[in-house]
Amino acid sequence: MRPLYFVVCLNIAGLGVVIPLLPFYATHFGAGADTAPLVFSIFSGAGLLTAPLWGRLSDYIGRKPVMLTCIATTILSYLWLAAAQSLWEVFASRALAGAAAGWLAAAQAYVADSTSETDRAKGMGLLGASIGLGFVIGPTMGGIAVGGDSPNYALPSILAGVFSVTGFLAAAFFLKEPTRHEPQSREIAAWRILANGLIARLFLIYLFVFLAFTALEGTFPLWCKAVFALGPRDVAWYMTFIGVVMVIVQGGLVGRLSHRYGESRLMLAGITLIALGLGGLPFAGGVWLVLAPLGAISIGFGLQNPAMQSLISRAAPADLQGGALGAAQSVASFARILGPAWGGAVFVSLGPDWPYLIGALVLAPMLLIALPLVHRFESR
Repeated sequence: MRPLYFVVCLNIAGLGVVIPLLPFYATHFGAGADTAPLVFSIFSGAGLLTAPLWGRLSDYIGRKPVMLTCIATTILSYLWLAAAQSLWEVFASRALAGAAAGWLAAAQAYVADSTSETDRAKGMGLLGASIGLGFVIGPTMGGIAVGGDSPNYALPSILAGVFSVTGFLAAAFFLKEPTRHEPQSREIAAWRILANGLIARLFLIYLFVFLAFTALEGTFPLWCKAVFALGPRDVAWYMTFIGVVMVIVQGGLVGRLSHRYGESRLMLAGITLIALGLGGLPFAGGVWLVLAPLGAISIGFGLQNPAMQSLISRAAPADLQGGALGAAQSVASFARILGPAWGGAVFVSLGPDWPYLIGALVLAPMLLIALPLVHRFESR
């Protein structure tokens, strides 16, 4: 699956180029601190509408055609972002990119198709490591491209497009279609996904983890600016640090830890670390001290996310894995709509620290819901 991981890394690198810069780009065109995080929400809103369709379509026509179509559309979105002359164009280009984000669900389904249940967490972990490596490369290159005192926002967008073009070519020439189970009708498949109580509980946990995490994602650049007077390049280095931690965790630890402790225990550990990191971030008294809570959040997300994907694929019937993972991406997309929105509103109304303190608190009930699932999966 090396070609898949390479393609994922390249496309995430493109995303990583622009993510740290988007709130600054929005404020450049006049958006306030409560509006700028919505640039992430609109991306996810479009993804919410299309992810289940891409997931089920990949069950019917294959993972590779869906990935190629989505990546090609993503390239167009970056070119539009580079040429944007107003706030609405920034938002519209990100909506187009969000509508094409189904390539990631197809990649997750590709891993599920190509691995056994015992090796699935390792496969998802390597996929996560590819994502992490992309977030090392992307923010680093984006921070260099944007410049310092007079930021150039067009150049990073063009650079992101170059990464995605390379990913498209790699997928077209080197990616092979995996063996898939024949899907049932879409109506029956959707009903079976929604009626599965185990998947429903996993989706609930997934939702609240992403609500907390995406509030951080949407407001962290603005928090850095408000608390430490940092700019786009500085935030990009923080994103690079997060990517390095994710590569270490998902590339080297998840597979071994999942075999030793099980995916459900990794899910618990990940949620706990994310909560601790969010709760500790407001108490970081300097730019270097921020790395400690960011590290905890990154380790936690690096453990929780591949474990959750593996658990969802295990809970779904074999012929519905693409649809289930696509639905999971829709759950994450729904949270990515609300997370930046409520994070930005709380940021403005209560203060910069409150999105993270509230995020830590909402994860506590998720641990109580997740605890019984440990025995449920270990007894399967």
